Amino acid sequence: MQFQTPRELAALIRSRRKLRRLSQTQLAALAGVSRDWIIGLEKGRSTVEFGLVLRTIKALGLALSADPLPEHPPHAVIDLNELLGDHGNPRDR
Repeated sequence: MQFQTPRELAALIRSRRKLRRLSQTQLAALAGVSRDWIIGLEKGRSTVEFGLVLRTIKALGLALSADPLPEHPPHAVIDLNELLGDHGNPRDR
């Protein structure tokens, strides 16, 4: 799964917690954080400590990986006259 925002990561964590039938208190105990911290994480707060996020992800049995985004080719210059050939504007003939 790819995510690009704290809210998307928060939704993944909340979903995984519920799938494993864990309460916020139980997850907090597994990750070594407070329930209030889990609540903030699940709300997508962007100020949470990254090390604790990684511990929480691990407590849920998840792994975080980073894959490069696909590269987009540079913008090519398109010659419309060449592309249209004889099908261009009849007034130009």
